[in-house]
Amino acid sequence: MEIANQIFFLVFALLSLTFLLSYLWQFNFSKNELTNYNLLISIALYTLCCLCFALAPWINRFLLTIANVAYVAANIALVILYANWNNQQFSRRATVLFWFIPIAIGLVYEPLRLSADTFQQRVALVTFSQELLLLWQAFILYKIYSNNKLEKIVQLIFILTVINFAASFSRTLSILSKTGQVNIFLYSEDILTFGMRWLAFTTVLLIYIVIGIYYLQKQISKEHVLQEVAMLKDLKNKEILALLTEKELLINSLLRVNKTVETGALSASIAHELNQPLGASSLNIHFLQQKLAENKLSPQLGQEILGQLASDNLRASNIIKSLRDIFSRDTVITDQNDLNALIKNVLSFINPELAAHQIKVNLELAPEVSAPINSNEIQQVLVNLLNNAIKALVKTKTTKGGLVTIQSFSTDDEIRISIADNGPGISQEQSAQLFDIFSGASKSGMGLGLWLCKHIVERHSGKIWHENMHHQGAKFIVMLPKFI
Repeated sequence: MEIANQIFFLVFALLSLTFLLSYLWQFNFSKNELTNYNLLISIALYTLCCLCFALAPWINRFLLTIANVAYVAANIALVILYANWNNQQFSRRATVLFWFIPIAIGLVYEPLRLSADTFQQRVALVTFSQELLLLWQAFILYKIYSNNKLEKIVQLIFILTVINFAASFSRTLSILSKTGQVNIFLYSEDILTFGMRWLAFTTVLLIYIVIGIYYLQKQISKEHVLQEVAMLKDLKNKEILALLTEKELLINSLLRVNKTVETGALSASIAHELNQPLGASSLNIHFLQQKLAENKLSPQLGQEILGQLASDNLRASNIIKSLRDIFSRDTVITDQNDLNALIKNVLSFINPELAAHQIKVNLELAPEVSAPINSNEIQQVLVNLLNNAIKALVKTKTTKGGLVTIQSFSTDDEIRISIADNGPGISQEQSAQLFDIFSGASKSGMGLGLWLCKHIVERHSGKIWHENMHHQGAKFIVMLPKFI
């Protein structure tokens, strides 16, 4: 049992340390939200607690004192965090008193630890303090939820806190009710108290995960609100809108004349290319909100959604890096890549959108289609072309269903990839400036993306062009040399 305890504590320490590093990198708290740093403090103290419990039998039993003090302090940090959510501000004196509580517990706990047959007294000292803090947390969370001050995600945190309290209190009663010879310390507890303790520790990790989701949702919501406010301001004043339109037309005209538009295009390209991963994150968060509202969010589903959010964040990060490289380097860094594998990889994360609009994909891939390319950059080309095809098909009301055909060809000197759809096609007027940056075609959602495709393909010494289908639809063809 002792080895099992130590292994569990080490695993939990590593997990909580991972959360801490992830949240440090992901969240950007403003000066007005300094109290929210109590989340990071709580996770750090919880990590210290698990690590000390794991190492105490091997190094020094004094680490048991540090572990219990850190565990109580981690709960105090959560009390302050929840109070801040409820717009409660503690005075400096009250805050100092809060942080003195775990120190006082440590000063009492250490002499008890050095005395014989004091396990029950130590348990009572630590767990009763912790359970009072859990009740305080649950009370604040209930007030927040009942006043509708935050999203329903608070309801899930409240439930987890109640489960934590129930498990901890059951363990306390079980230990204190024993008579005669009692456990010397926690590593030799019976199976019941062992299970209750680890249920309590697990709910703490789940609380950290849910709070992380809440902050991620809050950040994305802020970005959406800012975008909506900007749009409303523009719509309120028609004269200002007309002036802005004239200014944009003038700037765009100058950009079309000037062949070195990379500086201005970089910021626009980033916003354009990030739409898909951020859109996927928004769908995942909406799904999470729905499950929370229905009280159907299981730990497994929570972990799965977190994994999808992390994957979308990584995709967004790769897009930013790729675009930065495109506009900051004159030469492209290439490696021999299988184009068929790249096409299938792109389809793997575009498939949900294709399925949502009931669009079928027909693959006609020649064998052994490879070329020296930068896979991240050519992936952006494929994503843009597929997104344009999806948008065209969504706008088309056809009874025969949407179809995208992807073909690859290979010759001795070059490879070609074509992406065709059975949508409405592209008018002759749009075709004239189809690949120009900020052209009129951008109003249909193709101006910047196709310009970026052309920019990337030409960096690879290749060509890209458009063909209208004989019956219906449009086809884009990318030609890349096999040797650079």
